[in-house]
Amino acid sequence: MCGIAGSTQTNQQALTAMQSALVHRGPDGDGLWFDDASGTGFSHTRLKVIDLSDDAAQPMTSANGRYVLTFNGEIYNFKEIRSDLEKTDVSFRSNSDTEVLLELLVREGAAAIEKLVGMFAFALWDKVKHELILGRDRLGIKPLVYAPLAGDNIAFASEITALRKHPGIDLTIDADAVSEYLACLYVPAPRTIYNGIRKLPPGHVLRWHDGNISINAYWRPKYNGTAMVSADEAVEELMPIVRQAVTDRLVSDVPLGCFLSGGIDSSVIAALMANEAKRTGAPPIQTFTMTFDEAAYDERINARKVADYIGSHHIELPASPSLVDLLDDSVTAFGEPFGNPTSLLINDLSRKAREHVTVALVGDGGDEVFAGYPRYQGGLWAQKYRQLPRWLREKMIAPMASLIPESTRGYHGLRRTREFLTGANLPNDQMYASWVEYFDSHERQELMNLSAAPERPIEQLYKDAPSQSPLDAMQQTDLQSFLPGNLLAYGDAMSMSHALELRLPLIDHRLIEKVSTLSPQLRVQGGLKFLLKKIAGKLLPQDIATAPKRGFNPPMGVWLKNNLKEMVAERLTAPNLSELGLEAAPVKTLLNEFNQGRRDHSLKIWALLVLETWHRQSHG
Repeated sequence: MCGIAGSTQTNQQALTAMQSALVHRGPDGDGLWFDDASGTGFSHTRLKVIDLSDDAAQPMTSANGRYVLTFNGEIYNFKEIRSDLEKTDVSFRSNSDTEVLLELLVREGAAAIEKLVGMFAFALWDKVKHELILGRDRLGIKPLVYAPLAGDNIAFASEITALRKHPGIDLTIDADAVSEYLACLYVPAPRTIYNGIRKLPPGHVLRWHDGNISINAYWRPKYNGTAMVSADEAVEELMPIVRQAVTDRLVSDVPLGCFLSGGIDSSVIAALMANEAKRTGAPPIQTFTMTFDEAAYDERINARKVADYIGSHHIELPASPSLVDLLDDSVTAFGEPFGNPTSLLINDLSRKAREHVTVALVGDGGDEVFAGYPRYQGGLWAQKYRQLPRWLREKMIAPMASLIPESTRGYHGLRRTREFLTGANLPNDQMYASWVEYFDSHERQELMNLSAAPERPIEQLYKDAPSQSPLDAMQQTDLQSFLPGNLLAYGDAMSMSHALELRLPLIDHRLIEKVSTLSPQLRVQGGLKFLLKKIAGKLLPQDIATAPKRGFNPPMGVWLKNNLKEMVAERLTAPNLSELGLEAAPVKTLLNEFNQGRRDHSLKIWALLVLETWHRQSHG
């Protein structure tokens, strides 16, 4: 795990500045490579995880001196690839996955990516061709941003904050990105908040050759399955893939553990880790759970049950009493507005877990891969709901649904009922967008004083899905938007701000490819996350395997009405909103509805606080 940066037209001062901004990602070492002839240079900060020796230092130059690589991530199948390369008389001077990746790229070019199992972002320079290749892993676990420069050159980095250190980048605000942020609470790829900086989308390769840029996809999920086997047969096929995905992610030369919430996703991973430890005679695994004073958010009881059952060395880490104090640091880590407050929890958990381990396995992605979100069930119910007469749904039920009150204490049933009854009347793509958006297109039009309602790019992703079956299309869209732009983004930013590496077995691309071949009916025939619960039932007691889903979220509604109330009043003022290009009247209405308990606008209010904080940091 590392921080990477570079440019095709730079100097050592710019490289050093970018490197300094990435020290938190790699505090164990750094390196800089610069080519006077071309003006191209790479900088690197290193977190030592595999091969702790200096032989694995980066940037790394090939044996013939032609290629230079800077790489962030882990290649889990590097030993198998190394063995194959050695059969072709390739020799290695280190035991690192970095050198294996370099040699594979030397021989096969960008096509080598299809052989990789792992998470990665890398840059490869070819001195002879005068060509730069940037690559990002299939799901977008590792970040990579780039910026066009004058003279048709290009700069890149792991993080926006580092890339801003390079001169010549357009840092004006992208108004479309602001709109998308308000809709999603993050800025979806390929945009960033800046006009001059872009994200390389997951599963893509960028080639820069003498000023010409081409970007191509090499992989994307394809949820269009038709296989209808029995549930037991499906589990029999999936179990070894899940086990392999976990086992692959245990390769480490530093201490390793698991974030254990007590939910199905992390419990399956922890159980498989413990089984592997017992099989190999390794010490008990370490598991970590964050605890809360608010009962609605605390999962320590279930986590303890799992830890006791699998025999892990379990550590409970109480949430810091004032997590909102992490707001400024969180915004700095992202380099742009990011409005999902779960990032504060991951920040706090990562900081505390880093005192014990350098690597942690986590259960992120289980909902997207195995169909665990309530909206998936809603999409199926909507098809039946539409069989009711249109006049009944649109003229009576939907208007009455708008009157349903909401809880601001972490209970979402009433809000979801209202959203279902209003959204289910829409076409499938608009229905899905209405369920995952925060500020909808009409609210954004009013808030940003636009002449027309802004587009909803997420609707186009839905329409482009290979299958328009609601479950297929929603899972497909989430894997290309919500997962990389939201969950994976805050997982990387928050953990790496404390030099902690997170590994995610449940989004192993081999597992996704297998699950996506199964029919939608099979994936949810016994309810949400049906197949993963069946897998859990073979590893854990039934009360754990069938426990209801509980999200990992902070009590934002409670905070906003108590210790954040003063911050809201001080920051979301008409002058401050005007500087953001936002209208004050809609925000006043929003705050009134929230304070009167009519609507749970807590995430919208938090998103505006984050946007104001980012603007003050970057323009102060």
